[in-house]
Amino acid sequence: MGERSWTSVVDTTFRELGESSDFFLGLILNFGLIVGVVVFQWNLVEIALVYLIEVAIIQLFFFPIALFTPKPVDGRDGDMWDTDPTPRQLIGLFPPVYCRNIKFVWSKVVFNAVIVGVIIRSVASRYSLGSDLPASVGLAIAGIVLFQLSRVWRHFVAEQSYKQKSPTDPLAFVYAPLTELYLIFVYVLAPLTLVLAGIAFTIDSDLSSLPTLLVYLIPMGFIRAWIGSLDPQTDDFEVSFN
Repeated sequence: MGERSWTSVVDTTFRELGESSDFFLGLILNFGLIVGVVVFQWNLVEIALVYLIEVAIIQLFFFPIALFTPKPVDGRDGDMWDTDPTPRQLIGLFPPVYCRNIKFVWSKVVFNAVIVGVIIRSVASRYSLGSDLPASVGLAIAGIVLFQLSRVWRHFVAEQSYKQKSPTDPLAFVYAPLTELYLIFVYVLAPLTLVLAGIAFTIDSDLSSLPTLLVYLIPMGFIRAWIGSLDPQTDDFEVSFN
C-alpha cells in the first residue's frame, strides 16, 4: 500500500511539473528579452521583431502537424468529414497526410503567412542591425525554436498522439499568439503607453529608456507565460474554426 501511494505521488508530481513547464519556460523566454534590453540595448523595435519571429516559428511548426491528424473536425458537414480519410504517404520518414486536411488548412496558411510576413517586413525595415545584435537575436531565436519543438513533441509527437487529434488541435496552437497579442495590446501596450506618454510630457523623460522598456516587458512576460501554459486543446483555451 505504501509503495503504491508513493508511486501515485511521484506520478502526480511529474504530471504537475509537465503542466507548469510551459509557464516557467515562457517566463524564461521573456527574461531573455529583458536580457536583450539590458545587455544588448534592444529597443521596442528589436523586441517586436523577436516576438514576430516567434509567431512565425509557431506557424511553421504547428501548421504541418495539422496535415497528419486523422480525426474529423467537429461541426464540419460533408462527405469528406463523415467518412474515413484517405492517407497519402508523400515522404517515407513522415506520417501520411490527408487531402481533406490540406484543403482545410490551406487558406489559413496563406492568410497567416501573408499577414505575418508583411508585419515582419514592416518592422524589419525600421531597424538596422548593430555589430553584436545578430548573435543575440540568433540566441533568442534558438531558445524559441527549442521551446516550440518541445511543445510539438509533448502534445503531438510523443507516443504518436497526433493519431488521436483533428486538424483544429494544432491550429489552436497557431492562433493562441493572436489572443496573446490582443491581451498584450489591450492590457499592457495601450494603457501603459498612455500613462507613460503623459509622464514623459510632464517631466520630459525618454520613452525608450531602460526603465520604460522593463515596465512594458514585465507584465508582457506574465501574459505570455500564462497563455503559453494553457493547453489550447482543453476548455482553458478555445478557438472556433467554423
